[in-house]
Amino acid sequence: MRWRPALGGLVLLLLGAALWSDLAAKDDLGTIWKAFWLHMQGAHWAWLAATLALMPLNWLAETQKWHSFMQRYEPLSLRKALLAVWVGVSFSLFTPNRIGEYGGRMLLVRPENRWKAVLFNIVGNYSQYLVLLTAGAWGLVWFAPRLWPTPPEWLPVLAWLALPLLVLLYALYFALGQVPRLLDRLPWLSRWRRTREELAVLQDLNIRELLELLAWAFVRYGIYCTQYYFLLNFFGITPGITAAYAGIALIFLIQTSLPLPPLAGLLARGNLALQVWSVFGANAAGSLAATFTLWIINLILPALIGTFSLFYVQSTKTPEYEDISNSSA
Repeated sequence: MRWRPALGGLVLLLLGAALWSDLAAKDDLGTIWKAFWLHMQGAHWAWLAATLALMPLNWLAETQKWHSFMQRYEPLSLRKALLAVWVGVSFSLFTPNRIGEYGGRMLLVRPENRWKAVLFNIVGNYSQYLVLLTAGAWGLVWFAPRLWPTPPEWLPVLAWLALPLLVLLYALYFALGQVPRLLDRLPWLSRWRRTREELAVLQDLNIRELLELLAWAFVRYGIYCTQYYFLLNFFGITPGITAAYAGIALIFLIQTSLPLPPLAGLLARGNLALQVWSVFGANAAGSLAATFTLWIINLILPALIGTFSLFYVQSTKTPEYEDISNSSA
């Protein structure tokens, strides 16, 4: 595990370089900075303080989705599970659709449990996407008449397809426990014995646990949306609570469909927020500042914690892991 401090240093260096290259050359950055400090001087600090206070709760909800299943196979404390999630965040900033978080979580579990960590992370992400799609569909339906006075021709078709698609995705989610049995019926998969053995842990998922996982996904989504709502108020954007949450749901839905790393094109993604909040007369600087501040609080701060925890892992995990390995041998 001696390579972990070097890995932490490399991630920190990449994080700084990516931030500089993506933000320093943008003309809008100065405008965002001025808007932020303007509101810092005369705004209600409670909105910003509440947003910061919700950050650990946001990631605790994400950790709980993964930790509750990993505990069956490894005595992983909630604190260490949270560190694993934050390490994953630091890796995910450089990868499309944040797939780097899988590798980050694998670092803090025993080798024999690494694929379980990946598998349960996939299941947790599936539950989160279900929530995002459900809320996003509502946001699109609510916001469509305000964005397009004359709805485009494809919108009714999309609305008719959305409901059966969501029903199918939920049905597949609650049938995950049947996947190993289905694979056993496919003889051509016999040569992939190791993969089938790894997927067998899905049989341990019952309906109650999948419902609990989905509930945590709803909690996390609600926290994230509330943070955004608080920041809108902090920057003087007040569309009303229903309009705000519908707009946030629509923004998250479209952002998730973009296969870009979180660090790539940050301000380009902010243009989506400009389009949505301009419906309510919000200025460009405030819209971009709210999006940028949420990104800093919910991604950059946890990523920094995750990066520095790689140095911590070097000094604490190795002896503990050796003790576990020796006792199990």
